[in-house]
Amino acid sequence: MAENSIIALIGKPGVGKFTVGSLLAEMTGARLVDNHSINNVIFNAIAADGVSQLPPEIWVQVGRVRAAVLETVATIAPRHLSFIFTNFMVGDDPAEYAAFLELVRLAEVRGAAFVPVILHCRTEELVKRIVSPDRRIRMKLIDPGVGAQINEEVPQFSTDHPNLLELDVSERSPEDAAGVILDWVKRCGIRAGGQPAQQSPHSPSQQ
Repeated sequence: MAENSIIALIGKPGVGKFTVGSLLAEMTGARLVDNHSINNVIFNAIAADGVSQLPPEIWVQVGRVRAAVLETVATIAPRHLSFIFTNFMVGDDPAEYAAFLELVRLAEVRGAAFVPVILHCRTEELVKRIVSPDRRIRMKLIDPGVGAQINEEVPQFSTDHPNLLELDVSERSPEDAAGVILDWVKRCGIRAGGQPAQQSPHSPSQQ
C-alpha cells in the first residue's frame, strides 16, 4: 500500500471491521483508528456494557472526540502515515453520509489516496461473531438479537465513490479479507488525491 493512504472500513456491528483493520495495519504499517478507540473514551465514563441501551446524549460527546482525532490527523500527523478507519454508518441518513464525507475531505486535505470498503456478513454468521469475549472487553455491542436486527433491518450504507470495494466476509477468514482489500488498493492504481490513476469501475460485491 502506498504511503499516505486512508482506508475506511464500513459495516454493521459484528462484521469484523476491527479484526480485518488490525490485520491490515500489521500488513501495511498503517495506523488503525477503530471507531471504539474514539467511542470508548466516552463509553468508559458511563460503564457501557455492550447490552444496555446507551443514552442518546453521549453521541454529542463522542462527536467531539472524533472531531479532535480527525483534526489531529489533518494537521499534525506526519504526511507519510497511512490510516485505517472503522465505522458503522447507517444508509439513507444524511448525518451519516456527512460523517463519511468528513473522511473524504480528510484524505483531500492530506493529499491522500482514499479507499472506502463496505463489509457485508450474513446474519447467521454475524450473530456468532458478535458474542466474542473480545467485544465485551472493547465495550462493543454483544447482544445477538440486537445485532441480527441491525443487520437485517438497518439500511446498509452506500456510496458511489470510484474506489469503492464491497466485500462479503461471511465465509472469508480475516486474513483473506485483508488480503483482498490490500490487493484492491493496489489494483486501483491509486495516486495521491484519492482518485484512480486510470478510471476504474466500482468493484462488484466479491463473494
